[in-house]
Amino acid sequence: MIRVNAIAKQLFWLSGFVFLGFTMLNSCNESESETETKKTEKRIKRENAAVDTLGIIRGNSQYQYVGKAGQLVVVSDNTIFTKEIDSLFSIFFGAFIEPYYPAFPKFELRHISPEKFEKGNKRLRSIVELNLDDKLKEGKPELRIKKDMYAKHQIIAEFRANNMNDLLLIIEQESPRLVELFESLEWKREYHRFKKDNNTVLKSALREQFGITLELPKNARYESVKSRFAKITFPDRSRQMDFQSDGGYNSSKANFIQSGLMIWQLPFRDSSQLTHDYLMRARDTILKYNAFHEFPGVYMGTQDHPAVLPVSKQISIGGVNGFEFRGMYKFTGRLEPSGGKFWSFHFLHPKRNMIVAISGYLDAPPTMSPALDMRKIQAAIYSLQLE
Repeated sequence: MIRVNAIAKQLFWLSGFVFLGFTMLNSCNESESETETKKTEKRIKRENAAVDTLGIIRGNSQYQYVGKAGQLVVVSDNTIFTKEIDSLFSIFFGAFIEPYYPAFPKFELRHISPEKFEKGNKRLRSIVELNLDDKLKEGKPELRIKKDMYAKHQIIAEFRANNMNDLLLIIEQESPRLVELFESLEWKREYHRFKKDNNTVLKSALREQFGITLELPKNARYESVKSRFAKITFPDRSRQMDFQSDGGYNSSKANFIQSGLMIWQLPFRDSSQLTHDYLMRARDTILKYNAFHEFPGVYMGTQDHPAVLPVSKQISIGGVNGFEFRGMYKFTGRLEPSGGKFWSFHFLHPKRNMIVAISGYLDAPPTMSPALDMRKIQAAIYSLQLE
């Protein structure tokens, strides 16, 4: 009886040790599992930290971007960049900016191979990469957007899909928002350049005369013609190719791209003034008496040909609601020596009870791309702040 009790006690203690061992082992496993979970959570947090609310992966490159303004580089194999893919890109990214003539697209497309891209300069402004990957699930194509990866203010959109049908589908679905994203970077690059220039002299003049400020090129010139009208001339830019000059007015001016802003204001009476037709009529009246050509009796007016009638839409800039106009202008009167493109914003200044218009103009040869100069005008207008 005594021997049985002793054996029972030994079994009891042995089971206790076994239980304790299992408990310690489970505890260790749980601890290791907990550690792995924390590591995974940290890794995910670290990866997500680089992605903003728009799903853009952020780099931190400070290098200067290179390449032409308004150019979109498509990186893909020739077998992927088919006629169907090319057509989709032309529909969305190559759409013309209305109503300008000669017509120019939002983006000029340039296709290069991955090998050429790897060997070349990766600091291009705007890039789209197209890749097929059989590891991706069919019907689950992906789009990854990267910013500031190889250069500051650079944007890269990478489309990945299992097959061509999936690739075509995601390009068609995502291109509208991508066009807006790429376009916004086009003018914002110039905005950041102007902001760095910080033309305080012109800002002070605008603040005093019109109660506004704009970001402008450092070498821009300010000319106040009257209390309600002023002109800001951007630095002349040499054209991309020279024509033989015969010494006449047109040929002597043909080697320069002239651009800038005109700003005017008129008293606000009632809401009937805030319409497309009224603002365009007011524009022509004001320009007739303020925007003169070097030839006597010649002044700036709006092109009224049906093919290039001004287009407008209501937008908000800097918290200010107003009308954005795009159209063509011409110098008119006893002669019609030249013309060009305009981009303007008209709004009611809430502190001054005045309608203010900021109208950018571009006079350039039809043989060159107006993309850079138009984005500079857009950047200046979109930098509007009330004072």
